Order: sequence, then structure tokens, then C-alpha cells
Amino acid sequence: MITIGPEILVVTYHYLLGSTFTGPGVIPFGPERFSAQVEFLARSSHFLSLEDLSSGVLADSGGYRRYTLLTFDDGLAEQFEVAWPILRSRGIPGAFFPCTAPLNTGKLLHVHRMHALRSNMPDKDLLALLGELSIKAGFEESSRVIGGENFTEAPYPYDTPEARTIKSLLNYTLPIPEREALSEMAFRQILGEEALWAKKLYMGSEMLCELSSRGCLGTHTHLHRPLSRLDREGIRREIVESLDILEKTTGRRPDSLSYPYGNHLAVSGEVFEVASECGLKCGFTTERRHGRIHSDRLSLPRFDAEDIPLGKRPVIDL
Repeated sequence: MITIGPEILVVTYHYLLGSTFTGPGVIPFGPERFSAQVEFLARSSHFLSLEDLSSGVLADSGGYRRYTLLTFDDGLAEQFEVAWPILRSRGIPGAFFPCTAPLNTGKLLHVHRMHALRSNMPDKDLLALLGELSIKAGFEESSRVIGGENFTEAPYPYDTPEARTIKSLLNYTLPIPEREALSEMAFRQILGEEALWAKKLYMGSEMLCELSSRGCLGTHTHLHRPLSRLDREGIRREIVESLDILEKTTGRRPDSLSYPYGNHLAVSGEVFEVASECGLKCGFTTERRHGRIHSDRLSLPRFDAEDIPLGKRPVIDL
């Protein structure tokens, strides 16, 4: 009889408070639900660390039904302020994946500019504004795509059609330099300068150093770009630049990566190959399923926190 051993459950969180951007563009999980979900998972889980996974050999699960790793994407300060004390009080490692561009530029990432904008205006109005800005900037490709219907529709099953359209366009379809310039122009026009927003939103060097010293820090790349949309050298640059910055900031070079967006439109075999070439030992996608002890460590699947019990749309029963 073949035994496959305990499953590996990886759960990902983003906003826990949502205090920087308030509105429909951001849906925080909430401290109370986070604490309750951790308590629920602790009943049936042997919690893992990044070091456990990168070692290649997992310790005995101690009779628990599953191994569980809790992950946090984007490097948001509220993750450190809310989740980290709860994890530390329970002796749970956790894994935090920051993007590094804000450390260098003092600016928001494109993805967070869009969250802020969508929290401050209806999607149809934002799309119209981006169309106007693309014409003024001479972005012919972007203005053509925004004004048409022929674009890649991304897997956002829980969003409204309007939300799905704007997220698909701005995350995957528009040329990357143009989309980032458009979100910067739109943010400046609607919300003003972004430096103060970025300072409040992201972890600083002291937070990152503490997480690194505990073996809880990976990378989410430099600029949060969909890696499979880049050429091979672009993929490498996104990964290596982030690793270099985190090593310079914390004194330790991470060996784990959470792929931005993480779905089939953002990762590929080439992305996994380059990650390995960059010295990474673990990589996390957003494919919603369990992993296994012998799963490829560079393409580990994850569930969103809303997809498991105590989430708003559980798709599995633990």
C-alpha cells in the first residue's frame, strides 16, 4: 500500500487592517478573523517555516493531519503589526514576502496604486480616466486596448464584470511600462503625491530585519510584475534585484519566493527555471490546492485565506 503522507497546506494573506486604503478596492481579512483562523488551523496542523521547506526533508508531523505554512505577500506594515505578534505568541514561524522597490523609491507599487484608486472611484470612471491619460501620454497600445474588448481576461471569479475587466487590463494586458506610468499619473491626479502613502503602507528596514533574523523572510520580487510576461533576463532581474536589496538591508539572502499574482498568466516553466538558477529553493504560486511532501518546492500551491474555513468563500473543508 502506498502512503502519501500528510498534505501541505499553504495559506496566503494580504491586507489585515486595510487602514491605509479604505473603500471597495481593499477588502481586509481583519485581526479577529485572522486570530480565529490561526487557532482553528492549530488544532490539526504542524506549522512549517521556510527553512523547513527549503531543507527538502520535513520533520515528522507529530500525528497532525497536515503541515501548514502561513504566508503574507507584499510586505505590508500591518502584517507585521497584526499577524507577527499573534504568530510569535503561539510559536508559529510564518513567511513574509515583501517587494523591494518601495525601499529604494519611496513610492507605491503599481498594484497598490490601483487598490487606492479603486477605493476612491468607481471602476468605470477609473477606466475612463486611464483611457484619457493613455491618449494624452501617447500610449497607442494602451489606449487601443482600453477602448476595445479584445484583452486577456484574468481569473478573478469573485469580482464584478467591471472589476474583472479593469484588473485584467491593468495587471496582465497593458504593456508593463505604460500601465505603471498610467497608474502613477492617475494616482497623482486623484490622490496627490504617493510618498506618504508608501511610508505608511510598507514595512521598514527594522521590521524586515526582525523577520529575517527569525528565518521568516522571502521575496515577492522587486516591482510585483507578472514574471511570465517578461523575457528571461527580465525575470532574472526582478528576482536578483530583490534578493540583493534584502541581503543588503537584513544581512541575509532569502531563498524563497512568492510569485506576484502567481496564477497561470504570471508563472511558467521558464519562471521556475530562472528562480532555481537564482539560488531559490522554494516558490509559491496561487494555484488553489494542497501540496504534498514530494511536491516540487519551486511551484508550491496556495489557498487564499478566504478559501479555507472561517474565510468568506471556503472551497475546502479541513
